[in-house]
Amino acid sequence: MSAETSVHPVARLPTDWSAIFSSTLIPLTIAAGFAWLAFEPADLDDWARGLLALIPLEFCRAIVLSILRDTYRESRTHAQAVRFFLLSLAIFAVILLGISIWVLKGDWWAWISKPEVYRAIVFALLIVALDGVIGLWFFRGDPRIVSARLDAIAADAGDWVQLAGFQLPIVLALGYGVALLLRESGHGFAWVPDVDSDAIRSAALLYAAFYFAGKAMLIAHANTAAFNASGERVLGARWVQWLIWEKNKDRAASERKEREAANARRVLLGGEFD
Repeated sequence: MSAETSVHPVARLPTDWSAIFSSTLIPLTIAAGFAWLAFEPADLDDWARGLLALIPLEFCRAIVLSILRDTYRESRTHAQAVRFFLLSLAIFAVILLGISIWVLKGDWWAWISKPEVYRAIVFALLIVALDGVIGLWFFRGDPRIVSARLDAIAADAGDWVQLAGFQLPIVLALGYGVALLLRESGHGFAWVPDVDSDAIRSAALLYAAFYFAGKAMLIAHANTAAFNASGERVLGARWVQWLIWEKNKDRAASERKEREAANARRVLLGGEFD
């Protein structure tokens, strides 16, 4: 896993189309699945509804990407990398288990025993573990360059969860509620429709498709020539960071941290190793 001391000029790192295809295949497939279900809501069964569990698990996926980043950065052999990753993943799973028991308390078993819940969780964990192990074991490139890409993807994934998984749904729901109130009070907005349960379900599934399609685009960017030259991630732009509520607590510190991270990635991508 260790990289030999060498120089990889930025000009020699073009857009990697094969990496874009392989890394975006799963999120785009999930997006297509949600879009298809959105137009056939009556055909949803318990297993299909369980797919919705993938959305909150996206926060966990962002942390797993950070674990992979550290694995590529710190490991020196393939066996060491696999052990480091599986151990870190197991520790993270135990932490999540403890948090879920503490939050749900007496309702935990009733929740986890639902087929649509435990099937989705087990399926997601198996995919994450297998994907990580296979990628680590058969990896033959420069681990420091991969760690730079994973650093950007993990940071973008975390911000995307915050923006599209939390903030935007709240804004959309509040906006729709205000529009309905204005319509009912006779202040215009006559075009605002009433929605039934099927419409809400279809809208939620389409939004899930949008979320995973957006995630695929963020992943794709980390394999482009533009990223190789700058080290800057998509959601690291100042105006995007301004939209993230959590980042507005200390704007100066957030911007400084983002610049330092981009510079560190650019060093790794340019091959300037210590």
